[in-house]
Amino acid sequence: AGTALSATDFTVIVTPAITSFTPASATVGTQVTLTGSGFAGTTAVAFNGVAAASFTVDSNTQIRVTVPAGATDGTISVTNPAGTAVSSTAFLVAAAITSFSPTSGIVGAAVALTGTGFLGATGVNFNGTADPTFTIVSDTQVQATVPDGATTGKIGVTKPAGTSLSATDFIMILPPTITSFTPFSGLQGTSVILTGTNFTHISSVKFNGVATSTFRMDSATQIRAAVPAGATTGKISVTNPAATGFSVED
Repeated sequence: AGTALSATDFTVIVTPAITSFTPASATVGTQVTLTGSGFAGTTAVAFNGVAAASFTVDSNTQIRVTVPAGATDGTISVTNPAGTAVSSTAFLVAAAITSFSPTSGIVGAAVALTGTGFLGATGVNFNGTADPTFTIVSDTQVQATVPDGATTGKIGVTKPAGTSLSATDFIMILPPTITSFTPFSGLQGTSVILTGTNFTHISSVKFNGVATSTFRMDSATQIRAAVPAGATTGKISVTNPAATGFSVED
């Protein structure tokens, strides 16, 4: 009488094979596309042994998967009931800095970096100046120390995938210097304009050791300060967490 056919196909599950993936490196949370064969019936996708919680089998030849937290550099694997396929090349997990604390500091200050993909980091730098003492606490945290010579700028974490930079600058607090002031003499309450460098995070301004309670930082190079009661002839000083700078003249 004839042959009857099913309305839908019966899928034969065969051992999967991964021929390529893109991108070749990315941060945790990024979507990666796997190309290959035998993806039908996939039950698990892993990055160097760390299972991905989210993946979609688009077809027998394509899977979209999200890089899981805790993933490290290594091969990608796809598993179905017939077996497990392993990529011939390693996927590189890039670091991502989401925040750091404190946001400013002096040389030698401890800075905690928070993010993802820190395992396997080979270097940390402050605006290009390497920190030789950094410690990888976990995949999401690195403890760093502001190195000598560091300047204001981005913090970078280096891995085989490349160097990832913070979105914002770390602000270096450097020793202040007073290059000049005007007027050169005045009564109590006189406003004196100080010119110099590194006028950031200023905690005190003193006239021959007597602190003024009235001062304003106009910029990193200018401060306005009122001569305090009890001030005597002498040098003016400016203090921030890095050091105290003195005027050359009284």
